[in-house]
Amino acid sequence: MIKPPRLQPGATLGLCAPASPLFKRSELSRGLAVLEQMGFRVKLAPHARARHGYLAGTDRERAQDLEGLFLDPEVDGIMCLRGGYGSVRLLDYLDFERIAQHPKVFIGFSDITQLHLALARRCNLVTFYGPMVISLARPEPSPYTMEALRRAVCGQEPLGPLAPNPDDPWLECLVPGEAEGELVGGCLALVANSLGTPEEIDTRGRILFLEDVDEEPHCLDACLSQLLRAGKLHQAAGFAIGELAGCGPRRLEPSFPSNLSVEDVLEELLVPLGKPTLYGLPIGHGRHLATLPIGVRARLDAGRKELAILETATSG
Repeated sequence: MIKPPRLQPGATLGLCAPASPLFKRSELSRGLAVLEQMGFRVKLAPHARARHGYLAGTDRERAQDLEGLFLDPEVDGIMCLRGGYGSVRLLDYLDFERIAQHPKVFIGFSDITQLHLALARRCNLVTFYGPMVISLARPEPSPYTMEALRRAVCGQEPLGPLAPNPDDPWLECLVPGEAEGELVGGCLALVANSLGTPEEIDTRGRILFLEDVDEEPHCLDACLSQLLRAGKLHQAAGFAIGELAGCGPRRLEPSFPSNLSVEDVLEELLVPLGKPTLYGLPIGHGRHLATLPIGVRARLDAGRKELAILETATSG
């Protein structure tokens, strides 16, 4: 895997919207203020404020913005404004050969999973599953999130063990044991959607991290079952599951009279595989976000409730 140059003090982050638009102007100004407080300069892509229905501009505009930031010599790293939906529609418009010639730190989560998978497959590039501008636009941004991001993209040492969620440090060991391998994954629904495409996730011998938000247990069940039947879960070395923020049974309908819990689904589909499995990590959609480098070696010790990043994710 190609490691992008680490971000130096005063580095310029290029900001683009590959998926949905920001719906409040204040979210952009709040997020920019936090990034500047962290010591970064920022540069908005030309169509960052565009809107095309539920998309942040047309597919070509969003693709031009993303590719342009990789090629822009003034930009040191790239952060997405938000997720939502739409990243998959960029993939046929991007020149991955040109992007691969200009490796840069790339940060985002949720729908941005599609771009992480593509950049890994097509460019062999280490990327970062971490906060977006909208994540930093809260009235009280999380110091945990900001420090985790800074260490991941600016630090010179391996991240080591992920720090626990400061609000709720409890983690659940579903299957004890240790596994070591390259870290891959993302938002569960988007990882499942990658099957049968050129960006299909490769889990062979890897530690698979998964997270999602506001999904009911039967939806999580459907995505995990798809990955299971495709052999992706059998091939993985272990599983690091996020908080699954907001996920749980909500609808009371005759067709779902007795909904399983999130924990029931994980126990029925993951536990029988007998692979080290840890649940509840601060990944993705919670208030406190770890930044995970995708494509570097990690160690999962589920019994000790620890996921550790073993190598640096940047060069220089």
